[in-house]
Amino acid sequence: SRAAKIGASADRVLCLFPMEPPIYARHGVDAIFIGHPLADAIPLQPDRDGARAALGESQDGPILALLPGSRLGEIQRMLPTFLEAARLLHADVPGLRVLVPAANAQCREAIEAIVKANPLPASPCKQGEETSIRVLDGQAQAAMIASDVVLLASGTAALEAMLCKRPMVIGHRISGLTYAIVKAFGLLKSAHVSLPNVLAGETLVPELLQGDCTPANLHPALLRWFCDGDAVAALQPRFLAIHESLRRDASARAADAVAGLLATPG
Repeated sequence: SRAAKIGASADRVLCLFPMEPPIYARHGVDAIFIGHPLADAIPLQPDRDGARAALGESQDGPILALLPGSRLGEIQRMLPTFLEAARLLHADVPGLRVLVPAANAQCREAIEAIVKANPLPASPCKQGEETSIRVLDGQAQAAMIASDVVLLASGTAALEAMLCKRPMVIGHRISGLTYAIVKAFGLLKSAHVSLPNVLAGETLVPELLQGDCTPANLHPALLRWFCDGDAVAALQPRFLAIHESLRRDASARAADAVAGLLATPG
């Protein structure tokens, strides 16, 4: 959410998600749901074939997108676990290709070092090279659209994967000290941590957190999405409904809200 404060006493919070205004209202804060800009930017039906062609990937091979985070600490903490889960998955999904988008040059360097230390079995790619993993410069959204399944750390990427209509598994660990503080003070108030599940109010996609975030647990959760077409099909209308609920022309509504405050006397 973003707050626009005009003058000494006029406050209005512009909310990206529909569950937020009631929370602010309980504390006497004026809030308006404007929708999410990502929901406006991503098509309701993303072009999987176009994304694969743009990335130079085969149209028919299975693809897993790995998004371990955009901060070095997240990458170092999560990527080895994600790669081991991908290695286990490789034995069950013939020809599996893995795409890992890097947010910047520093992230790419860290990702490549971890990939080198945790190699995956070979798979033929479109160009005929024996490789099963590619590190991309950016292009996270294209990688998600091109993929069959996404494995990611919790965050905005989960919302983006949902808007791309891709089944996903959330795997996340925070530092031991931070987790101890969260548990000791009861700071986690929600039953879910990923935005798809929070917005749905139920578990649509698996969340494997802290001690549950292991390759042995991630592997079957990922394999289900690759093997259970009915489960994937059932997910699509749920994701579409949430996408449509967030598609409100957010930028225009935000501008209108701010303009309305500016026009208000006092």
